[in-house]
Amino acid sequence: MKIAVVAGEASGDLHASEVVRELKKLDASIEFFGIGGDFLGREGMLLLHHASELGIVGFFNVLRNLPMFRRIFADLMKHIERERPDAVLLIDYPGFNMRVARRCKELGLRVIYYISPQVWAWRQGRVRHIAKYVDKMLVIFPFEAAFYEEHDVDVAYVGHPLLEQLVGVGRPQRRDDRLRIALMPGSRRHEVGDLLPPMLQAIDILRKERDVEAYVILAPTIEHDEIESIMRKTGISVPILPHDRGEALAAADVALSSSGTATLESAVLGTPVVVMYLLSRITYWLARRLVKVPHFSLVNIVAGKNVVPELIQSEVNGARIAQEVRTIMEPANYARLREELAIVRERLGEAGASQRAAEEIYGIMTA
Repeated sequence: MKIAVVAGEASGDLHASEVVRELKKLDASIEFFGIGGDFLGREGMLLLHHASELGIVGFFNVLRNLPMFRRIFADLMKHIERERPDAVLLIDYPGFNMRVARRCKELGLRVIYYISPQVWAWRQGRVRHIAKYVDKMLVIFPFEAAFYEEHDVDVAYVGHPLLEQLVGVGRPQRRDDRLRIALMPGSRRHEVGDLLPPMLQAIDILRKERDVEAYVILAPTIEHDEIESIMRKTGISVPILPHDRGEALAAADVALSSSGTATLESAVLGTPVVVMYLLSRITYWLARRLVKVPHFSLVNIVAGKNVVPELIQSEVNGARIAQEVRTIMEPANYARLREELAIVRERLGEAGASQRAAEEIYGIMTA
């Protein structure tokens, strides 16, 4: 049997690799090909293109790179048409993957989508296309299952894969009063270029007030040299740590993070986080008119209220970030935040999402 896998981002590559590992336990003969990153490559998947090629955000950035996206899409579909896999597994990345879903459905292939596009947050009309082109939606949040059931989409709630990836990672015991801050500026070059400078400026401000140990946690899709180049331009330097299982984040008192999966990782580990989002002017203008939820960070969406601070556009500056860190570190606020994050962790369910997803996929393939 063969499965085509399309994971266009760092987090999708990681989550997809866990599912592939579980699928190989069910049937070691399954072959995998498609788009992914280093994690899927290490699981033996044939990489037609690396996920780092697709790590672009923002309306105009995507437009500027449209010929590249079209070329990669055409190459992927050529392989899918030739190989005719038993299933096509799409991971998040909706702008690209929904086009793949449509074409694969036209070819008569079974399409499975793992980690839902956030249609419940914006462009809810896309759920009609999901119902038409996706055979099975595997979701990671309970409220997503309810949303799709309301729209007559075949859906299964499998839980969040972060829980199994972070099993055994705990917060170390503290032995000093140093303020430890983890910087997670994102997994896309454009995003890192926008967010890391104000994060570093905040560190520079806080260093003048107290003993601060700050470090960047490197995303798998970002090169060490890219971070060093930004630091040289800002004149502010901190250590760069490789991506790990969450130990560096768990060791931090507070994290500064781009909006994405890393914020939920903070919640699972109990590390309070300042979440930030910086878009081009036109993309922000469009988002304000399309987004249907009051929060943009996954922590606050799961909580259903404002738990961690969210900074957007002009709010993303060194002074404001530093002030949010000061507020978080006030003892009463810190204790409350830790309690709220524990509730978010409970709402994510039990570990084992990758195994449950693999069982759903294998059941569809062998039905």
